[in-house]
This record gives sequence, C-alpha cells and structure tokens, in this order.
Amino acid sequence: MSRINHFLDSLDARDLAAIEPALERLSLRQNDVLTEPDQPVSHVYLPIDCILSVVVLMRDGGQVESRTLGREGGYGLLHSLGSRIAFERMIVQVSGDCWRVPTATLQAAAANSPALTRAIVQHGQASLLQAARSTACNALHPAEKRLCRWLLLTQDRLDSDVLPLTQEHLAIMLGVQRTTVTGVAMQLQARGVISYSRGRIRVLDREGIEACACECYGAIQETTRRILQG
Repeated sequence: MSRINHFLDSLDARDLAAIEPALERLSLRQNDVLTEPDQPVSHVYLPIDCILSVVVLMRDGGQVESRTLGREGGYGLLHSLGSRIAFERMIVQVSGDCWRVPTATLQAAAANSPALTRAIVQHGQASLLQAARSTACNALHPAEKRLCRWLLLTQDRLDSDVLPLTQEHLAIMLGVQRTTVTGVAMQLQARGVISYSRGRIRVLDREGIEACACECYGAIQETTRRILQG
C-alpha cells in the first residue's frame, strides 16, 4: 500500500517491515519548529502532503532557506547513518501530514540492509543536490526567477493551484526583504501567471511560470530523477 512518500514507497517489503512498527503519522502545523541547531535529531520526518523548510541561521539573526523537503524524501535520513546533531533549523512551511520514525530505528534497520542504506543515501543525495543548486541560484539569479522555481517545486509537492505561503516564508526562501517579495509577486500577478494575497498564492498559468523560471527548476527535477533511479 502506498504511503505517499517516495522514500517509504521505494523500500522493499522486508525493509519496510523492519521500521513499520515504529512509524507514526503526524499532522504538522505551519511554523512548527521540528529541529534546532546543535540539538540531536531524534526522528526522521517523511512528508506526505506537508512541506518542510531547512533554514540556516546567522549570528546577527538573519536566516535563509537552504532547501525544502516534500514527499520526495525527508529530513534526518543521513543523520541515521552519521552524526545525529542538527546544524540547521527545520520548520513546517506548509501544514499537512508526515510520517515520523525514530532515527535509532532507521539506523538499526539500515545496519542489516544494504538496500535500505542505499535508499537512505540516494534520497539524502537528492536533498543535498537541491541545497547546492539553491545556493548557486540565490547567488546568480534574480529574485523573480528564484520565486518561479520555488512556486513550481511547491506545486509539484502539493498537487494544488493554491499555495499557502506567508510573506515571511517567501522572504526567507529568497533571502530578501519582505518588500522585495511583495514587488516580485505583484510583477508576476500583473503578467497574469499568479494571483497574490497575503498568505496565499494561486497559480493561474503554470506554463507562464515555467517560462519565467530559471534553469534550476528543470535541473533539480532531472538530477533528482537520475539519482533516485540509481
């Protein structure tokens, strides 16, 4: 039976049976903080229809998103194979459900299964790829193109035209001021590709957003596909 999470659905029956008794389904709310820097990662979170945001914190209080995680993978997978200390904050960006399993449970199961270890590494690599691509994108591409990339990735994960995104989250994601978020969103609205109101974006013309987005959206999708197909 599908669990609507790519990592779980990729496991064979034996590996799934090893962790299934410890799997717990949770309903998460927007802005819930699930991990903090320098704290142990006690659980692996595997989204179903929520979206998680991994945020890097600076000493002056600044913060920027390094990557987002949806049903294609999860947070904490690589922690089950190595250090269990978090180096970033992880928050719920879009409310919804997810699976949770103790990190120790996944570690013990992986110790007895090369196939499970491979699945963990592959999905971890896909997450790190997105972080690397986001770093390059934030440095090289204008805010409008970055926002379009993010809207496409979010819509893929939610299967919905309505994206419940706050101005604060968008500012963290783009690494810009809130006023910049408003300006960019209004430009896209003027083109007729989205409608924008506080706390919500509705996708009106996906093809138009794809035309506006930078190359990074397609690169993330293609490279992720190649990694997960092995």
